[in-house]
Amino acid sequence: MIAIEDALRAAEREQSGLNRRVEDVLARAAVTLGNGDDEYLEREALDNHHQDLFDTEIQNGQRRLKELDSSIAHYKFMKAAVLSRFPDCRPEPGESRQA
Repeated sequence: MIAIEDALRAAEREQSGLNRRVEDVLARAAVTLGNGDDEYLEREALDNHHQDLFDTEIQNGQRRLKELDSSIAHYKFMKAAVLSRFPDCRPEPGESRQA
């Protein structure tokens, strides 16, 4: 049960941090993108390169967030399954393998 709790907490922490990072990259990409209708026609090659980097980082972050969503759902299911069959298997508050 401790291992499930530790894995769940770790996945939730990663998800929270990654969410903030993806939101930051989205904001930076929006600022550098500009708001003109023909902005993409006059954009410098270096700006296009940065947009491509932002796009790659956003896609990777969103892919990982989907993986974390799935993992968190699985950990919660495992926790519920263990507790439904072994109700006395609750770890003590603060009990964890992680420091």
